[in-house]
Amino acid sequence: MDESLRNDHAVQAADSGRGAVATAGRGMTPLTMAPKLGYAAGALLDGIASQGVGIFLFFYVTTVAGLSAALAGVALAAGLVVDAIVDPLIGSLSDGWQSRFGRRLPFMMIGLPGTALFLVLIFALPVGWSQLALFAWLTTLSIGLRISISLFLLPYNAVGAELSDDYAERSSIAMWRWGFAMLGALVAIVLGFGVFLSGAGGLARRSGYLPLAFSMALVAAIGALIGMRALLAMRDRQHPPLVDTGHIHHRLAAEVGEIFRNQSFRTLFVGALLLFTSLAIHSTLGIHANTYFWGMTAGQMQMVTLSLFGGLLLGAPLAAPMLARMEKRTVLLIGMIGLALSTSLPTALRLIGLFPFEGETLVLVLSGSVLIGGVLMAAAGIAFASMMADAADEHEHLFGARREGLYFAGWAFATKAAAGIGSLVSGIALQAIGFKSAGGGAVHLAPDTVMWIGIINGPGAGLLALAAASTCFFYRLDATRHAGILRDLDARRVTVTA
Repeated sequence: MDESLRNDHAVQAADSGRGAVATAGRGMTPLTMAPKLGYAAGALLDGIASQGVGIFLFFYVTTVAGLSAALAGVALAAGLVVDAIVDPLIGSLSDGWQSRFGRRLPFMMIGLPGTALFLVLIFALPVGWSQLALFAWLTTLSIGLRISISLFLLPYNAVGAELSDDYAERSSIAMWRWGFAMLGALVAIVLGFGVFLSGAGGLARRSGYLPLAFSMALVAAIGALIGMRALLAMRDRQHPPLVDTGHIHHRLAAEVGEIFRNQSFRTLFVGALLLFTSLAIHSTLGIHANTYFWGMTAGQMQMVTLSLFGGLLLGAPLAAPMLARMEKRTVLLIGMIGLALSTSLPTALRLIGLFPFEGETLVLVLSGSVLIGGVLMAAAGIAFASMMADAADEHEHLFGARREGLYFAGWAFATKAAAGIGSLVSGIALQAIGFKSAGGGAVHLAPDTVMWIGIINGPGAGLLALAAASTCFFYRLDATRHAGILRDLDARRVTVTA
């Protein structure tokens, strides 16, 4: 963008009063460890609710509750698609909300109890209902759960971009938030595979899912309350609300169009859509693949799944030196490729007869593969979140308004639309390859059906992750450019307040 256009946007920002004046003089002292950890604890809700549902729900619905795979895929996709459509509204409202608690916390206060309630209900599906009734109820619960999670997570993630303007410290905030999210995922895995779904009957035991859901909801609520308390104490570091510029349905369309005019946002959006579609397919079919393609027991599945999320957790502290030595885009590229290889290579080798491992050796090799992939993906995820915060600064530089809520809503839209696509594709694919269950336990499958589960879960998902990696080359916002943007914003704010 040429200099005259930048100056035009600066004048527009001064005239509109949409946040440029209010953010003047934001010279912040670095955050100490206590408030970082307090804020990051809120991500336990993300890890437990999002990952717990992603790991266990599709298997529970299709194999235990007995809903057809296609209907299950449509019901779960419907929740994600509706939620994805609502996300920009939540983001825009939280950007402009005014209250004594700030602009983000009121939404989180609504999202937390809703998440806990729907998380319990969705793992307590009734017995004896018809396929149509069960489908309708699951669709309702899926929509309620996803919107509740968004009401908490969208403002929560957006406010993380406000706690610091520093390029490096943002990566540190994202690192701790990622770490707690992965800790939440590990809690869900241990509670599921190791406590409530272990022993006789294992994953097919219906009675284990309700106490699992109660336990996950309780831990998620504790983390969320800690995070909300920390944000309440850091209200002075957060941006003030944008000035209302009209009815929300008119304003929202213009705001969404505005964020898509930024190339950095468009690149991150497309990358997230492809990457999370890959992850959704791999996660949704994870238990099916482990059960039928790899022939694992519940205990073996726990080890492999813990290794993945252990890698995602271990990757958080390792991301710091990577991000200190390399550009965020480079770290993101490495992580995406690492994830693609870890999820697809073992399956591809088994399909062509070059992966002969069985039993405990198989579990150890798969665990090592996903551990490495998880470490690299953690670095990528942290870089991704930090890049989104940087792009929000670039947006103010280009268009004169702070849009953190909409930026993270756009990212969430991409991830949830991708998860919906992943659930839908997984359900339809299972139906197409001949997977059928009457409910109440595991089923015996034809060899061709087992082979196709492996192809979809492994190489199919891996190719999408590689496609996501290719989008990195269109992202141009590096440390040098970001530093120049901050200098320009500081100069603008001083000029406006003078």
